[in-house]
Amino acid sequence: MYSNREQSPPQPACPASTSDVRRIVVEAVSDTRFSAQPASGQGHLDVYLALLQDSLPVYVGVMSDLLGQAGQATVRGNLTTAAQVTIDFYRSLFPAKLPVLASPAQLIRLRQVMRAGGFGPERGDEAIADYLRREQKLGRVGPDVDPLAVARLLTGGCLGYVYNMTLMGGDDLPSGEEYAAGIAHGLRLD
Repeated sequence: MYSNREQSPPQPACPASTSDVRRIVVEAVSDTRFSAQPASGQGHLDVYLALLQDSLPVYVGVMSDLLGQAGQATVRGNLTTAAQVTIDFYRSLFPAKLPVLASPAQLIRLRQVMRAGGFGPERGDEAIADYLRREQKLGRVGPDVDPLAVARLLTGGCLGYVYNMTLMGGDDLPSGEEYAAGIAHGLRLD
């Protein structure tokens, strides 16, 4: 079904700490600034990666902490936290990412950097799915639940909210906190 998709190299192991994540992003920024590629029009990518350098370690840290929450609080509460952090993370980066997405050359370069560093958006899905697998082992999430599908629904909902917030403003939308709680409740896992 996905035979025409670009094959990406295997992802490296999840960075052990936020300092590891920061180092990987700094290396990626350096690679984009000093690569053999022409630098013209690359300013938007540089700005995005600079913001990512500050935001990604915090996001990864919180998502890594989620694994330690298995068996604590409620599944819904933990997923609400994950959704809120995901909304905050993407809300802080989305405006800077839009010009990169609009430029085919910068988008290709961003894909290369993200694949090489192993920090694509699927990593958030994987962290949530790992948390849900732990909850399944504890019996707090049913065995028929597909953890990765649930994680994708959660992060996809968060991205949709950030897109709508960016496009329409916040006047007619619930707050990020309300939206995150609604997503976690709608998953009906506890």
